Amino acid sequence: MLEIQFWVKGKRNALGSAFKPTKVQIKQMKKTTRLIKTCLIAAAVIAACCSIPARAAQTNAVQTINLQLTLLTQGPFQTNSPATNDITATVTKTTIATKDVIGWLGTATTNDFSSRAKLVRVRHFNAATNETTIEIRDGTNSVDVSAFFSNTFSSEKVDESIYNRATGLRTGKQFENLHLELTNAPPHNLVAHFNVFGSARLSYVSVASGKTVLVADEINAMALAGSGAGPGGVPGLMTGSVNINGAVREVK
Repeated sequence: MLEIQFWVKGKRNALGSAFKPTKVQIKQMKKTTRLIKTCLIAAAVIAACCSIPARAAQTNAVQTINLQLTLLTQGPFQTNSPATNDITATVTKTTIATKDVIGWLGTATTNDFSSRAKLVRVRHFNAATNETTIEIRDGTNSVDVSAFFSNTFSSEKVDESIYNRATGLRTGKQFENLHLELTNAPPHNLVAHFNVFGSARLSYVSVASGKTVLVADEINAMALAGSGAGPGGVPGLMTGSVNINGAVREVK
């Protein structure tokens, strides 16, 4: 252990004679005292930093969301068509794919996503939480867009699965009604929106994490219908499908 000698005025030295420090020695003592205080503060900071526990690894199951939707809006009326005195009503059909939804969300969140961007559902597994987020992944850029899908839910669930109480895993499938909604999330300004509904089939899949196996699910809803609007805000009938497939293991 490092011992530090302090000079104290008025005390006697080892020879028993009175000792009076010089001005130079007093100046050196003050300098030494300041150095000790600095060292003690630094040691306290280091000890506090070392006491912070390291963040546990986060295991995620990343699944791709594929949307295929069709928006039907009222088109223009044509007079004298196909014959005199006829008035023909037309329908404007707009196809909406996942890339279109990514573009809408990019505009709303001021992100310029590339053509390689993907809309994904991420299942987060750890000891504290088992939450799910909706994200746009574009290379190393990841944007959480869960708030825009916050009103999505499922109902009328009919289960046909096997649950193992020892492992906590479930195999099989589940049938449910899926309510899929895309809506604005303030303070953003998303004009396009949709609210579609229909039956869906959920299949349980496993995700390995070391010696632990986690359970996720894949969703296929092929006959959704409801309402919505494109970027122009013109309302109409929305139909289509959504698939949430794959379970790519990701550790962060």
